[in-house]
Amino acid sequence: MNMKSQNLALVAGLTAVLASCSLSSGTPPERAGEVLIEEVIGEQVGFVFDDAACTAPADGEVGTPFSCTAMTEAGETVTFEGVIDPDDSIFVAPSNIIVASEMSAVETEAADVLGEEIGVVIAPSDVQCPDESTVLVDDRLRCEISDAASGNRYEMFLTVADFELRKGFSQRSYEVGKPLN
Repeated sequence: MNMKSQNLALVAGLTAVLASCSLSSGTPPERAGEVLIEEVIGEQVGFVFDDAACTAPADGEVGTPFSCTAMTEAGETVTFEGVIDPDDSIFVAPSNIIVASEMSAVETEAADVLGEEIGVVIAPSDVQCPDESTVLVDDRLRCEISDAASGNRYEMFLTVADFELRKGFSQRSYEVGKPLN
């Protein structure tokens, strides 16, 4: 299997983890973001987040963005994008995680993209991504792909770019790497 990567600009992005909360009177958006990450988003993605830290928004106006980071128990740094929403609320989402519920979409899209590229039908079941939410390393997710004809397995990588809050990753590319067996 010798496949090149293919870039896709898709409207539907990979970002199922979305959280918002109302601000208590006098609670700064950055503090509310930290609590949201540690108490809500962590549960949604299946991680325990520690040391959440958000930058203070430039101002308190609706639409003002801010960013956050947190550490997983395994020591991985997770980044988050946030924004001040109307009605004294904020919206925060992780920008370097693919959650478990999105893995089947990754497998299906990878099979379609790579199959089209080489002119062979690839079943989504031939692509195996992690079963759990995964923090991206260098904007990449490592999966495996099997060649149904030969039974050989290969590394497969999803590379993402251009994270947009509420939309997800607008750029995704897939490539097949070295043989695993």
